[in-house]
Amino acid sequence: MVESLRKAIRKHAGRMRARSLRGIASALFVLWMICPSVAAGSSLVYKNYIVRYDRGWDILCEPYVVQRGDWVLKIFRQKGEIANQDFREFLGIFQRLNPHVPDIDLVRPGQAIDIPLRKLEHGALPGQESGVVTIPIVTLSKDKALEALKQKKETAYEIQRGDTVYQIVSRRYGRYGTKAYEQGVQLLKEANPQIKDINRIYAGRKIYLPDPATREAQAQAMAGKTDEAAGPLASDQPDMPPGDIGSEPAATAPPAPQDPLTAAAAAVGGRLMEKGTYYVPLAGGTDFEIDLSRHPMMEMDRHRLFFSQDGKIMGQPAEMLEKQWPQAKVVSYNKEDSAQEIIAAIFDSVKAEDQSPTLVGFEDHGVQVTVRAKWVKPEGDGRQLCITPIPSAEQQTPEAMRRYLEQNGVVLKEVLPGGATASLQAASTRHPVKNILALTATSQREFTQHLAKALHFSYAPNVPITFPFGGIQIEAFANLVATLEGREALVDFGELYGGAAKAIQESGHVLVQIGAEESYLAIAAKILSGLGERLIENPSFLAAPRPAELNTTVTIPGLLYTARDNKRTLLSDAPLNSAITDMLSAEGIGLVTWQSNR
Repeated sequence: MVESLRKAIRKHAGRMRARSLRGIASALFVLWMICPSVAAGSSLVYKNYIVRYDRGWDILCEPYVVQRGDWVLKIFRQKGEIANQDFREFLGIFQRLNPHVPDIDLVRPGQAIDIPLRKLEHGALPGQESGVVTIPIVTLSKDKALEALKQKKETAYEIQRGDTVYQIVSRRYGRYGTKAYEQGVQLLKEANPQIKDINRIYAGRKIYLPDPATREAQAQAMAGKTDEAAGPLASDQPDMPPGDIGSEPAATAPPAPQDPLTAAAAAVGGRLMEKGTYYVPLAGGTDFEIDLSRHPMMEMDRHRLFFSQDGKIMGQPAEMLEKQWPQAKVVSYNKEDSAQEIIAAIFDSVKAEDQSPTLVGFEDHGVQVTVRAKWVKPEGDGRQLCITPIPSAEQQTPEAMRRYLEQNGVVLKEVLPGGATASLQAASTRHPVKNILALTATSQREFTQHLAKALHFSYAPNVPITFPFGGIQIEAFANLVATLEGREALVDFGELYGGAAKAIQESGHVLVQIGAEESYLAIAAKILSGLGERLIENPSFLAAPRPAELNTTVTIPGLLYTARDNKRTLLSDAPLNSAITDMLSAEGIGLVTWQSNR
């Protein structure tokens, strides 16, 4: 079925491309610009798109409730550039963002899903950090808005176990804390007058969900102006509201874990069980009963780790349990141990079978990224979980870099002494990027001239020079590059032949000869070396403010030039991710880049 979907998607790629989010965004921008010329009394209607997080990317999603008669191709056919560019990747993102849909071929009416449309760089759109991006989509007069309100549509939905008011309302109307969310709650109450307390609805019960367009129409009809109707997307509002529906309590933003054992389990991605009785089958058909309140058990990959403070399990030697059940491992710890110490004990208990390197890395357009971690745990999907203890929050790796690592299959968890781990905070902002200069050159000569200007050198073409050659004075022409301090170098692009170049150098001039096939990067290296400047080839940078022993190192192809005033500039033709330019900017390093000529 997936293969047939893929073929169908490719068949309709032209249509999808025309309707991709990029095209939509352009059309909306035009609509916004021409809005003043629309007939009097008209106003804009806004549509909310959800921003979800997946493997280092912010994913712009369209919230959608499956209707009767829908099928997956109909839903996905024209749903953004991810499906258009790589349908296999689209399916992976969709399944991770919608874990309640185990089989995409079996979507059912009433199911609320988030359809991934487009990958976003962090901070790419206004309001992105709030979790909802609001975009104007149509113009409506006030009369039309009232008419739409009268013709509101409702969808029947059966409450699922674990559903919350927050999930249902925020997916259809807007993020908690916004006016859109408040209007959505009110509409939900109006559509279900038979329910006395909207926060107390249980699994299996049917409710009616108003069409999101109803909220938009209501906002216009009541407020008369869409900028007030849409309301601010407050990024400083709480993530979850009180109250719950279904048989589970309402989800709330979890506090930083305080219990070291719980914190350690969260850091290594394990599932901790501390209540009940665990039965281990023994030879002869008997079961060995383990009280989990005395010996908590953690599921981590194929292992079952039992925690003990005296090296025994229920008074029996640890070797007995491990011999009877190879999956079982006993982890010795003390109540006074920190989360970092418990993590070390966990990895020590499985290291005989899981010899993982403490160094992982990847290459990205010539940029080499190396992550050195205390513990490395391979994940089942090919990613690497890198866990590192750090002494303070000030030594955390910046969010942009952690996102970049995760986009490339490396999940970095940094554990503080109290057990908390650094998390990707949606409300955090990027470091302002500055001092980036892109050179555009069509020849070696033009590049040399632009480079000199970028580095605040003087450049003079066709400067006459005289030098003794064969007993007579010869005059020739060369290009002169000079620093502010007066150091000079002549640059020859192949005009000097025979012994002339040697004679010029013997006369005391610094001559830089450029070959016809040399790259721009090689030219920059020759000129700066000829001027006696300080250079580091292919420099490396630390991503976090801490020692290199347990840090991420980024090695960039290019030259790090340090001027006499100690101002540093990186010269590189490698395409750099925004996380890297953020890192350079935070270090006060300027960047001069260009498109490679090789």
